[in-house]
Amino acid sequence: MRETFGSARRDTALILTFCGVLLISENVFSQGGPCPASSPLAGNSTCFFIAATGSDANNGTSESTPWLHAPGMPNCSGNCATEQKALGSENTANPGVGFVFRGGDTWHFGNSSASPYVGGTYTNIWSGGSSSSNCEYEGNQTGCLYIGVDLTWYNSSACGSSWCRPIFNGDNPTSTSLVSSCAYGAIGSSNIMFSFAVGQTGVYLDGIEFTGLCSHALNVGSASTDLYIYEGWPPSNSSLVFKNNIYIHGWTLTAADIIAGESASAQPCYLMTGGFPEVLMNSVIDNSDSYPGGCGDDVFPNVQHWKNNAFRYGSQIVANACHDIHDNIFEYWQTNDGLGHGNVFECNADGDAGPAEVFYNNIFRHTASGFAASGEVGIWRCPDKTPQYWFNNLIYDFAGGFQYATGGFCDNSGGQYMFNNTLVDMRNPCYIGGQHLTVYNEHLIGSTPWDSGATSCNGGPSSSTNVVMSDSKATSQGYTTGSAGLSMSNTCASESSNQPCTPTAASTGTVGAGANEQAYCSAMAAMATTNSFGAYDPSVAVDAANACKYATTDACSYNSTTHSMNCPAQTPVQRPASGNWDAGAYQDPPSSQPQPPTNVQATAH
Repeated sequence: MRETFGSARRDTALILTFCGVLLISENVFSQGGPCPASSPLAGNSTCFFIAATGSDANNGTSESTPWLHAPGMPNCSGNCATEQKALGSENTANPGVGFVFRGGDTWHFGNSSASPYVGGTYTNIWSGGSSSSNCEYEGNQTGCLYIGVDLTWYNSSACGSSWCRPIFNGDNPTSTSLVSSCAYGAIGSSNIMFSFAVGQTGVYLDGIEFTGLCSHALNVGSASTDLYIYEGWPPSNSSLVFKNNIYIHGWTLTAADIIAGESASAQPCYLMTGGFPEVLMNSVIDNSDSYPGGCGDDVFPNVQHWKNNAFRYGSQIVANACHDIHDNIFEYWQTNDGLGHGNVFECNADGDAGPAEVFYNNIFRHTASGFAASGEVGIWRCPDKTPQYWFNNLIYDFAGGFQYATGGFCDNSGGQYMFNNTLVDMRNPCYIGGQHLTVYNEHLIGSTPWDSGATSCNGGPSSSTNVVMSDSKATSQGYTTGSAGLSMSNTCASESSNQPCTPTAASTGTVGAGANEQAYCSAMAAMATTNSFGAYDPSVAVDAANACKYATTDACSYNSTTHSMNCPAQTPVQRPASGNWDAGAYQDPPSSQPQPPTNVQATAH
């Protein structure tokens, strides 16, 4: 099941400039066919269809007459090329236009003898609606430019009896070891599979699988080489792209890549990069079939909204302007193979586009055994003038610690608030380098959970709202197993039931031990009425305020067969409106189970 959105008639007026003359046309390109009911463009009649059995000589307006290529692919020809020209020059707005790929089909980016062969980087140069009211987060999206799928249209020979993703393949076989050479060369001059143009806005990329790239040590450390998805550079805060139900995996590296990366103190490849405000939903980046520690997952996006995603077997995420991050899993993190320091999640800039940053219902777990020793940071934050709220997060079997940047543009004058998180054997759970941090209702498992930074924390280890518990006591009460994890000596119990480190009885140490922090929920709710949002969406404050009233959802459960997310992993339990809360991310269920939050939604696709 996926989210559906209201329909609207597309505005067919396009403004094109030729030789300085402004021309207005009502039907610059041919009318497409009806858009799929499962797409955000449902109700529009401007979708074009692409399949491995198609022909660019077809009209592309139905699933029975599809093209072989899509506009933006170098090998687009015939009627496909005619429509490509009609879409206009770079950043021309084409609201409500969709390009739909048949599920299970594969488009080849490496092997030129395979069909359909793309011919180089697939570059989308067009934007969707320029108005925030017709391509918006958690709202009307009928004005987006859509590159995606129809959940009822698929190749049964490849998918079986149910829909599966179309595949963009660089054709290099996957390998968990270094290879001597790449089977197929770089895509274009920079080895980029899919590219957005600079300044695009309102583009929705949906339901595509990316695989088969091989790194080529091209300009190691550059943000423009060896990428599955590239968002135009330099950054543009006026741009906004949506990525939903994306699955990225399977790249290979040569020994030359590693040597070049070490000499440059940077990784030889990144999977995604760009400076756009980014919406990433219901997506999976799973490097388990790739060389561990070889590539970074995402570099320098402005994280507008990340929700319901899984980041697995990575070694580097470096982001900017992190606004809204919830219900994500970060697991099985690897060391960075000597290619400069790695980290699980690093955010280097303040979220200046709205009145708050929120991080909740996330799980961080299972870092590699050498993670702490090799200089990896773990979680790096740069709080500044925007308040930050961290709650309902679980961190366990995690060798990296917290690190908070100091000085300069990281002055933390907006306030940093951490409450109702569960941290197991966590290094530096209150380390902020001399900045102010408010910490309440934490469940801190470990013999020495606080370090020298504790003196800077309001509500430190002496606070009665925080429950500090030794490993042995946590195991005796059923929170942890005491068995060896991937990196540490203690990990959460009940992980297989999607409830790691949950209270096992009403008599255990966290139940009723916390303070009532409804005031934080109210503070976030009040921010939704702020008028000066800029690029900030008030739904962030509404959703976070609602989630604050409940215990953790344990993020999502990851289906390793379909590589999809099922959200939430569990129905959250409501915290009392009055009276004590539990400490930690969980709330012991009352005798009468309340209704879940109204913003809980089924995962797309």
